[in-house]
Amino acid sequence: MDDRPERRHGRRYPIQLPLVLTPRALRAERGGIGWTRNLSEQGACVELAERLQSPMPLLLCVQTDCRVIDVETAMAWCGQSPQAEGGILHGVTFTRFDPDQRRDLQGLFLSKGLIRPTKVRLPFEVTVTCRSQGRARLQLQGQTRDISRGGLLLRLGQVVPPGTALDLTLHTPAWPVAVGATVVWVAPPERRTPGGPIGHGIRFTTLGWTAALALARFLLERH
Repeated sequence: MDDRPERRHGRRYPIQLPLVLTPRALRAERGGIGWTRNLSEQGACVELAERLQSPMPLLLCVQTDCRVIDVETAMAWCGQSPQAEGGILHGVTFTRFDPDQRRDLQGLFLSKGLIRPTKVRLPFEVTVTCRSQGRARLQLQGQTRDISRGGLLLRLGQVVPPGTALDLTLHTPAWPVAVGATVVWVAPPERRTPGGPIGHGIRFTTLGWTAALALARFLLERH
């Protein structure tokens, strides 16, 4: 197949969300779990672990921060090789969805009249073990509140300064997921609850494709 479509129509929003593709035909090859690379009202570019071999009808289920959006699609093109720290790119075209689904999709692109951020945060509550990188060895346990493919909100019992490099282990029900990360911000004193956990904004610095797929699977299975 061609590795890119001849033309693209409509604005593309670089929103990354977990997804599952399911074949619509009996005895068809399997679909897969992955992440969106971008979305439009006409189609999507998605990353999958394995290459789909035929332009079969597919049901695309995307997990947003509010609900699951199901859209019937057909494969338009497929990339030739995996991306760095990612999967194999596929282009899919939306073939049919009802007005409610279209409204949900349009709502995904906008938040209070503004364009959504690239990496939408999804509810995500698991225990995390944190170990600092460097000479001053720090080990803490915390709890997440939400997550995106680029980072998460982590609640800890003490302040870890911005710029601190961490090795995180996310203890999901299936298996531990290890990622490298950096503290980007810490909740200011006026936003903290006395004696309560302190919010930290965490950016992933190393998130391999295996870890990204594990997170996608966990986020999809929760709904």
